[in-house]
Amino acid sequence: MGLILGGVVLIAFALWTVIAPRQQWQVLNAWRYRDPEANEPSDLSYNLGRAAGVGTIVLVLIFGFVLIRDHNSPERDAAQAREAREQRFGTSSAELLASPPAGDSGDPVAIWRYATPDEKFLAGLGPVPAGTDLLIAVDGAFRPEAMTVDETADRVTVTLRGTCVSAKILCDQATRSQALPPVRLIPLDLDAPLGGRPLVDGTTNEEAIGR
Repeated sequence: MGLILGGVVLIAFALWTVIAPRQQWQVLNAWRYRDPEANEPSDLSYNLGRAAGVGTIVLVLIFGFVLIRDHNSPERDAAQAREAREQRFGTSSAELLASPPAGDSGDPVAIWRYATPDEKFLAGLGPVPAGTDLLIAVDGAFRPEAMTVDETADRVTVTLRGTCVSAKILCDQATRSQALPPVRLIPLDLDAPLGGRPLVDGTTNEEAIGR
């Protein structure tokens, strides 16, 4: 905001220099001389001032365009998204899945993290389904195949089941402190916002970690 305000002021001053250089000199400098008319700059000086004013306007506009472009660039958004995913899930690699059906097929799969879908970490992953309240993050070593949600006024319990698609040694989540990439994000549509209710992992019977 400060840069925008400064740019507007600078452009306004430069426009004054271009449109009315003599008036600008009289307002800002004439008071310093006993005889202002005898010390007034020449036409050449005024014209050089006009040229400098035009150059200033052009430079400010170019600088502003570059700042706006960089601020809204897809590359910048993607970099911020990767950083946000790294902070929330321990890895910048993630993929957005469709919600698996309810059922009991597959092995128990623990919830890695959960997050609200209104964060910048979603950039580049695709659109989140309408009505999604939370995104359940699953260790990339597993392919989720079934999800059961038990929602009460006091808590929300999410139970996941699936298949380990990595080497057998990596299937035991208790032996690892980090999730394998890509973290798999599953949309969860609740009957009511989570609010202050805990989200409990039905596989471990412990409260899941929100980030």
